Amino acid sequence: MAIPPYLQDKLSRKKRSKGKILFNLILMASLGLNAYLLTAPENSDLPSVEVAEAAEAIENIANAAPQESPDQAPPAELNDAQVEVAAEPEVIPENVAPKLQVTPVSYVAPESQNKGNLLTLHLKIRNSLTYSVCQAMTKKQGCEMMSAYLSRLLSWKFDINKSMRKGDSLDIAYEMVAGKTRFRVLRLVYNSQLFNEVYEASYFNREDSEWGSYFDQKGQAIAQKVVDQFAPVRNYQEITSLPGDFRKGPIGHRGTDFKTPIGTPVYASFEAKVLRVNWNVRANGYCVELDHPREGVKTLYLHLSRVLVKRGQYVKQGDKIAETGNTGRTFAPHLHFELKSRGQKEIVYNPFDFKHIKTFHQTVSLEEQDSFQKKVSLYDSILQKG
Repeated sequence: MAIPPYLQDKLSRKKRSKGKILFNLILMASLGLNAYLLTAPENSDLPSVEVAEAAEAIENIANAAPQESPDQAPPAELNDAQVEVAAEPEVIPENVAPKLQVTPVSYVAPESQNKGNLLTLHLKIRNSLTYSVCQAMTKKQGCEMMSAYLSRLLSWKFDINKSMRKGDSLDIAYEMVAGKTRFRVLRLVYNSQLFNEVYEASYFNREDSEWGSYFDQKGQAIAQKVVDQFAPVRNYQEITSLPGDFRKGPIGHRGTDFKTPIGTPVYASFEAKVLRVNWNVRANGYCVELDHPREGVKTLYLHLSRVLVKRGQYVKQGDKIAETGNTGRTFAPHLHFELKSRGQKEIVYNPFDFKHIKTFHQTVSLEEQDSFQKKVSLYDSILQKG
């Protein structure tokens, strides 16, 4: 007797439903057995009888599963074009060389402070220093930070906003360092068309100094240093910003930033009366303002960790008035020292050009000249190999 079509369809659906139930039972039993085996302690004996019974149960369920109907067509095989394979992620080596003009140096000097991370950069100036650097390095690689370091060094020699010319060449050897600073420039060679002169700066750590500094080819420090008698801080790592440096906002940077550890003594640059302490702490941090009628200026000391004077107090030149810190709106420990006119508050002075402050250039001693020249030769070999 022929089975009506609607009954055939109903029976077929029941078979498929039963098949799904059996498949789910097999899957659940298999997962339970695997979980048991995985969670069993390594040094314990497995209950072989229970495992065997579980395996037998799974086999029985499998045997009870309906066989594929002869008239049910097997699934069509997929060809290569129909199979979408996920692409493997690109593996980038940790010390891959930056693109374009930044070149890794294969030569690693034993004297290097950070072996394996020496790099070189060769530029031709176009538009501006930052533009030129960012054509050779990406922002992710730190082109803006590198430009800031180079600007800081070159600004001791000339005005980088007015004196650079298209086609000037700039060669840098540098190393990668840990922390926010990311780089340490080891050697800089700038060929100026305007002045028809080559400016050089090489990193060197003198024996009598806690930190390294930059010196020209003759061993004279690139940056000036304030004589201790006038210095707001006498022990600092470097100057990270000068008055007039570009900052976001309506005006540029108004002070000189001395990078130095928290707790470094801060001194009064001249005889003075304390005008105020700790105002606008959210931005300035702990701070002091001194009035110097004789010199016609006021001095500000910002981002302090401790203030040691009170409003209305008189202090002598060289008196300790505070300690450096990292308070207020700041990214790293430093002293912001500001020298401004008493009469016109919008006028600020560069302490290295101010007539009442004496400065000098440190030099490499005769005893260290040989060591310094060897270091310069080492940096030059890095530049050549790069």
